[in-house]
Amino acid sequence: MNFETEINDPIHGFIGLTDIEARIINSETYQRLRRIKQLSGGHFVYPTAEHTRFGHCIGAMYLAGMMGRRLLAPLGLGNDALQEVRIAGLLHDIGHGPFSHVFEEVLVERRGWNHEDVTEWIIRKSELGELLEYGGISRNRIADLVRGKRKRKNDSVVSSIVAGQVDADKMDYLIRDSFYCGVNYGLVDIHRLINSLEASDDLILQFDLAARGALESFLVARYEMFLNVYYHKTVRSVEIMLVKMMHAADSVLNLTGFSTPEEFLLLDDMSLISQIRRIDPSESENAKEAVKMVSMLDTRTLYKSAFEKVLHTDDQFISKLLTKRKVRESIEEEIAEAAGVPSEKVIVDVPTLPSVPYDPHQLNPMEIKIFEIVDGKKIPHNFSEYSNIADMMKVYLDVIRVYTYDEHRKEVGQAAREIFQEVPEAALIHM
Repeated sequence: MNFETEINDPIHGFIGLTDIEARIINSETYQRLRRIKQLSGGHFVYPTAEHTRFGHCIGAMYLAGMMGRRLLAPLGLGNDALQEVRIAGLLHDIGHGPFSHVFEEVLVERRGWNHEDVTEWIIRKSELGELLEYGGISRNRIADLVRGKRKRKNDSVVSSIVAGQVDADKMDYLIRDSFYCGVNYGLVDIHRLINSLEASDDLILQFDLAARGALESFLVARYEMFLNVYYHKTVRSVEIMLVKMMHAADSVLNLTGFSTPEEFLLLDDMSLISQIRRIDPSESENAKEAVKMVSMLDTRTLYKSAFEKVLHTDDQFISKLLTKRKVRESIEEEIAEAAGVPSEKVIVDVPTLPSVPYDPHQLNPMEIKIFEIVDGKKIPHNFSEYSNIADMMKVYLDVIRVYTYDEHRKEVGQAAREIFQEVPEAALIHM
């Protein structure tokens, strides 16, 4: 693989770029990622967390290349496959809208699309697809890889590099976000992890047991980053306000009504806020709400957390229940009535994820595969058999919070504590 140029990244150092990679990065479509913050509300808490999807995707490309060099050659795959997997890493977030996952919440509700759906659409239908084909790369192949689709014999390995349990995306964002936030939660020995990776005989990614410490550090880093950065109470407050702003603005500006990739690509953090600032608040209640949210964010007048519980549960049904809008709205109304405040001034927020990275292709999707060498033979195991940390984290992490305006914080908090007291104390790990 020949590198035509290189760039200096504060996380990984100098990163070489092939000609087609440089062409993609210089395209208007990719350059838009400079205007999409990696952590939509993170800079309200961590002032230097102003980094963007642009740098993260380059980092993911670099790590995908490292993983590819480790895994592809033993499968008989050469530089063509390595180039494909690097480009898949580079483009895996190209479908993010304004403020990253925040816009996705609105898009999922309004159109049933997530950012992966948009990414695939852009790769297949925009100028990127033409650019890829001109460089001898199949647009359909890259679209399949970024979605983790398995179309070829070895794709359970190849696709896992960019869409797997411990993939290039997660490795990069943990250490990159930790660096820019100025916290130490995301310190992971990614080189040890990558150098311990192998593919099993049935083409499942597994780690050498000798790298147990690095793998445990990865799991702990992921947990700590979600709890203390991504799910931080003030970060989530900002993101809730951004979601409310976008829902209201969508009714006025039809933000989710795009019909071509070119229309979608006009949306970024700056363009969205600029459009909302031009809305006449007297036009409708939604217009008034959108402008109000921007004004509150401008002055950092944020929703306040009145109640919080952090739960671990191994029941996916229970974990997903509170993420349903109608369930949350019912609880919001109950809390508001008990607190004597209008229901629109109570917000229940429940972000959730598996504590251990999730692999839907496995019988036990929250299990990480490892191996050890015994008498020269590779013996497979489940990581939870050797690690109490991995075993404890085979559950869902749910952070239940109730937000309100500052003046209603006391009464809303009291009402929420009374209503949520039925949550089993065995599930409570922090409050």
